Amino acid sequence: MKSDKFFKWIWNFNGLVLFLGIVISTLFFSYQVIITFFKADRIERTTLNLAKDSKNEEKWRLGYPQKIKGTDFYYIPLQSEKLTVETRESAVENFNGRIAENFSGRRYNPTKSKNVMLINSTTNTRSWLFQSIDQLIIQIAPLTSGEYNSDPVALGMSYQVINSDTNQDNKLDNSDKRTFALSKVDGTNYTEIITGYNRIVEYDLNIEGNLFVVFINNDEVYSMVIDMTTFKVINKSSLPKVGDS
Repeated sequence: MKSDKFFKWIWNFNGLVLFLGIVISTLFFSYQVIITFFKADRIERTTLNLAKDSKNEEKWRLGYPQKIKGTDFYYIPLQSEKLTVETRESAVENFNGRIAENFSGRRYNPTKSKNVMLINSTTNTRSWLFQSIDQLIIQIAPLTSGEYNSDPVALGMSYQVINSDTNQDNKLDNSDKRTFALSKVDGTNYTEIITGYNRIVEYDLNIEGNLFVVFINNDEVYSMVIDMTTFKVINKSSLPKVGDS
């Protein structure tokens, strides 16, 4: 009887040792995975010399290259890893009353694009959409016709951009009013279509290849149709209220 208890105790003890070994091994393996992940992340996020930054305060990186369907072009966002950029007031203090050249005087939220490159994969011609990093691009999207056909083709590019601090909180973010703009797939003919709106509800190419847009501005809802050849507004009107004739 006593021997049975002794062997049962040995069995339980071995089980406990085995369990602790499994737990320790799992924790060690998880630690190694996490360390490897963060090391890889640090290696990936190297500073790129892609924008003027005389004080070397920003770490630039390129977003993932996106193919523009039916063309030889790709678009690649330029992103900053810096959490904020000094406000104009603090810049005046730091530079004794002189604003540094190319200094925007605004703060930016992280992980947002400040510019975008359009690059031709055949000719290797490439250009930045903007000549500065003063704006915040919150959405970039090709406008593609024939999505359900075998050969969809992009007719242009659309952008939602924040150009100014409309709510006066010294930063550019989603709480500021936006600009909806279009360009050709190579970035040329950049045209601002809607300025100072609150939100785009929907936009898509119609059967004629023109762009249909529904957007909200100051609690009013509007719809419009845009010619994708000239980027001119064909028709724009506010949605009627219920009961209006």
